[in-house]
Amino acid sequence: MTQTIVNGSEAPAALAHRPVRELLTGPVSSIGITLLVVVVVGLTWVGPRFLSASNVTIVGQFVAVPMLVGAFAGFALLAGVVDLSIGSMVGVSAAIFGALLLGGWGVLPAGAMTLLACLAFGGINAIAIVGFGADPIAATLGTLTGLRGATYVIVEANGQSGSLFAFNEALFAFTNESVWSLPLIFVLVLIVTAVAAVVVTRTRVGRHVRAAGGDPLAASRAGISVARVRTLALLLSAFGAGLGGILFVGQLGSVSRNMGFGLEFKVYAALMIGGYSILRGGVGNPVGGALGFLAIAGAANILDLRAISPYYADIIVGLLLLAAVLLDRLRGGDSYE
Repeated sequence: MTQTIVNGSEAPAALAHRPVRELLTGPVSSIGITLLVVVVVGLTWVGPRFLSASNVTIVGQFVAVPMLVGAFAGFALLAGVVDLSIGSMVGVSAAIFGALLLGGWGVLPAGAMTLLACLAFGGINAIAIVGFGADPIAATLGTLTGLRGATYVIVEANGQSGSLFAFNEALFAFTNESVWSLPLIFVLVLIVTAVAAVVVTRTRVGRHVRAAGGDPLAASRAGISVARVRTLALLLSAFGAGLGGILFVGQLGSVSRNMGFGLEFKVYAALMIGGYSILRGGVGNPVGGALGFLAIAGAANILDLRAISPYYADIIVGLLLLAAVLLDRLRGGDSYE
């Protein structure tokens, strides 16, 4: 009886310390240590210029858009859905946005129309996966292929030599603005990531998303509409990809017919390194995903500064991904609770 009373009295304290314990022992901690190792290697091998303002700006500009796409795509993974179409959706949204700018549209109406189109594409994914019960990988692979072809068609119809010139001075200035020696767009993406982390870990919506992905049957019995949650997650994933395409146009001032090609694999590699799972829903944290992107970008930057072939970055990403999987297994695997 005494033990029961003690356990009962200690339960609140245990619950209070649980987030701290998870932070120190979970995948976020692992990728945080990995990022720290990358920084130490960079300072040792490259020198102080690795953390110089100019180099940090370069890395921030490079990683900002993929990190934004990953913050939104992470909701689909948490809901138990793998959206392979995000790379092609980035490409087609850039093509649509660029074509509208060339047609005389303003940035805001062109951006709104582009995002509506991407939400429609996300709706198609939701109809196939949620409405008809199609396998997410197979369904979004079909969307990936179709949107890749649409990107080619739009760029070829409105551009030349495989590129579409769509420079907008105001948008270019915004996407290349700096604040506190950091790219403004990178700072905004960090804010978006922080908001996503709060939503996932501290709100009812986040709990429902994780529950729908972690244990759909139990979630349904608890009164959670798994279909509605997964539809929302797919729409968020599409919305983030649409934003990514628009920002790419702002940064580059042009659209290549190959824009976004293979981006889905880079995004999911970073998210998995950061603690997400593509096999189990309900597992992951936007903070860990962001750290995964930064670790990969930092490693690639070190190779660039040392004038080493960028293909070695793929080897590093592969090793980091394998290490993340092994660490996950050694911990017994994270599961939704």
